[in-house]
Amino acid sequence: MKEFHWKDAIPLIEEIEVQAGEGNVPVKVRSVPDKLRCIGEGTDAAVFVHSLNPKYAFKVYAKGKEHKKENEVRAYEKLAGLPYFPVFYGSGSRFIVISFEPGIHLYDCLVTGTYISPEVIGQVDQAISEARKAGLNPRDIHLKNIILQENRVKLIDVSEYVKPGNDQRWEHLKEAYRLYYPIIASRQISPKFLEFVKGQYEKQKYSNFSLRRFGRLFTVLLEKEKS
Repeated sequence: MKEFHWKDAIPLIEEIEVQAGEGNVPVKVRSVPDKLRCIGEGTDAAVFVHSLNPKYAFKVYAKGKEHKKENEVRAYEKLAGLPYFPVFYGSGSRFIVISFEPGIHLYDCLVTGTYISPEVIGQVDQAISEARKAGLNPRDIHLKNIILQENRVKLIDVSEYVKPGNDQRWEHLKEAYRLYYPIIASRQISPKFLEFVKGQYEKQKYSNFSLRRFGRLFTVLLEKEKS
């Protein structure tokens, strides 16, 4: 029997419809063939695996988001060989193919109470450093873009790495980890609470943002949720 190659899935990938919504909401997915399974939906694309070879992850972009695909291709080409990122296999007109990376996102670590060690933070710092050496500008690094695989991390969703500027997301997350993670370590935090905090962060971060002031709000709300 012929070994499955990712190009064998192209006819099925072309059947998928991915539609972007307005604002920061997940895409809508339609017409998924039986042999493909959707494993994730973001604001620009959805990710699928094929039943015959789940080692490949097919990231299919919504109409109008083709520039995101091109950015991601450019970034992954520069990240080739770095252990902190998925393997890039190739691309099509509206999709890329990377290695499927099992594990748990740091977001879900907070939801399930899975401990996030200081070594994890250090590995993300190392990944960022190596990406910079490769000529990229790592940004848009948040809890759902970091996968924990036992004691190793993988960073995904790298389309923003080709853009200039520092959005300070990772710096804010690191500081929040230092100041506030000891309060919640190994405690289960509800997705509703995390989404509220995320929304408040997005509203405040561009206008004289103070992590300590924001953190005080976070701790007050956390105590209310506990009670």
